[in-house]
Amino acid sequence: MGEVVIILVLALLLLGPQRLPDAAKQIGKGLREFRKATEDLKNQFESELYATDDKPAKPTLVPPTGAEAAAAVVPPGGVPSATVSTEVPRACADNVPGLDAALAEAAPPPPAPAAEAAAKAS
Repeated sequence: MGEVVIILVLALLLLGPQRLPDAAKQIGKGLREFRKATEDLKNQFESELYATDDKPAKPTLVPPTGAEAAAAVVPPGGVPSATVSTEVPRACADNVPGLDAALAEAAPPPPAPAAEAAAKAS
């Protein structure tokens, strides 16, 4: 308590009675802003630390339709029911855009004549 009294007396002597209340107000505002900033930072750290890692599910290439859509409902526990079909539809030109062009470009080259002769010999 004695140190606080000495600091107040020195502040009164250095600043004078007119400027001492203004200095006290500025110090109070600064401390309030500092406390608010540290509280905001603390809240941000806690929200990031304890945030759940719920990420949205990746979209499927072919959305289920009709009965498949009804069977593909996942309960809140996150475990699909036994009625969910795990069969993946085959890729075809109807459900994969540009598949015809990709298959036309990716046609394998004709086999070399030496490889055909070796295959016939064996």
